[in-house]
Amino acid sequence: MVNTGFNPLVVGADRPVGQHLIRLLQQQDYLCKGVTLESRERIAAGAGMPVMVLVPSMWRAEDLDHVPYWLEWAQEEDMPVLLVSSMAVFKPAVDVSYNEQSDAFDESTLASKLLQLENQTKGNPRHLILRQAQGFSLQGGDYASDWLNQMRSESLLEFDMQKPFNPTPADDIADVVLAMLKQSFCVDGLWGTYHFGGVEPVSSYAFAEALLAEASQYEDLSQTDLRSREGGIMPSVWAPKSDHTHLFHTFGIQPKAWRQGLSRLVRRFYRAEADETSAS
Repeated sequence: MVNTGFNPLVVGADRPVGQHLIRLLQQQDYLCKGVTLESRERIAAGAGMPVMVLVPSMWRAEDLDHVPYWLEWAQEEDMPVLLVSSMAVFKPAVDVSYNEQSDAFDESTLASKLLQLENQTKGNPRHLILRQAQGFSLQGGDYASDWLNQMRSESLLEFDMQKPFNPTPADDIADVVLAMLKQSFCVDGLWGTYHFGGVEPVSSYAFAEALLAEASQYEDLSQTDLRSREGGIMPSVWAPKSDHTHLFHTFGIQPKAWRQGLSRLVRRFYRAEADETSAS
């Protein structure tokens, strides 16, 4: 039976969060459509309430250049919008978990661009902004993908052990996006900005240890020697720690353990690799 409560248009459907979101929507029988951010196809709204979900990758700078076009179209069509942004809008900090009232914004090019897009999104009275913490997918381009590739090809890797962050699986982000959409169309007053990140902040070294342990279940990585070093390898796009209390109190969305998500995504990565090998 088709679910006609709302009709999502997922812009960035080829990106990790977009792929997981499309899969979730189809599993729950929503009438959804997906396009790339580069597309300029203006799809007619179907049955139910149309809503635009923008899921650019923080690891592809060009993705953000396409977002204004879609925000303008949503404004023209009076369409509600959900933008997946990033905690990268804030200054790097070791001992701070930023909440939605924080205004310690970074001055980096990425932070400035994200804040511009958030402000444009806020021009739509029916908007949701979800600032993700340190998202990862193992689908290429992000820090987890890069680190796994390095573990498979290099014998010695030195990771930073001081600056903590919240690893946040892409499929968990998609789960939260869908939960927010469901409630926002049922209850008035939920529009606004929210933060979300995986439970248990860790250093880059601790995350790399967990990644190596998971990957070692599927291939021999015994030659890989991980070491901790101040100023060692860290995510190239830095997203500070998030305080997701507001998300929990408003939507009842429970914090999610990133270690479980890491296990899922590593398993999916090796399964996809095995499928590609058998197909070729």
